Amino acid sequence: MDQLLGASADATDDKCPQIRPVKEEDGPQVATALGYARREGWPLILHIEFGAAGPQREALMRQLETLLADHPEQAFALIHMAQLDHSTARRLLAAHGNIYFITSHANPIFVAKRGKNQPWTNMFATFGTRLSGEWQEVIVAHPDRFILGFDNVYPEDWGDFYLSQVALWRRALSEVPPDVAHAVAHGNAERLWRLSPLPA
Repeated sequence: MDQLLGASADATDDKCPQIRPVKEEDGPQVATALGYARREGWPLILHIEFGAAGPQREALMRQLETLLADHPEQAFALIHMAQLDHSTARRLLAAHGNIYFITSHANPIFVAKRGKNQPWTNMFATFGTRLSGEWQEVIVAHPDRFILGFDNVYPEDWGDFYLSQVALWRRALSEVPPDVAHAVAHGNAERLWRLSPLPA
């Protein structure tokens, strides 16, 4: 359900062969997934990697924005920040009240160890210990639209590799207002997926 509009994995990645499916935003797969999301009252997670989409990028963006506009009551969450830069994310957030971004893979620890073959979004400043100024501005301006997440697919994604990413995000979120940090760290996920709030 997370590859409705398209995904693009680097051909040099031995775990994920290069795939570039593009399906219509009103096709049967999307309609089925939307039906499930609506019934459960959940966001629909989309897996679109714009940075690796090559010549299909503009077509994918048109499809995404059509989907967002056609279903304004439905929340859509894009994993891996959709490999977008801060300016494109800011534009989409301003134009569409139903788009959300999941921060998976969007940090220098992941990029350095596992993400060298893909144009992943890195939301952190040059030395990798805090959010870049541009990303911090976007998050503070739209604190209800970001969801802290980690895409731990393989066994090596757990353990110290995971814990180091958590520690990095904990430091980064300590430098934004407390209400923003609360929303990004868990409040938005609790609200969108109707989860029980973490104890204070």
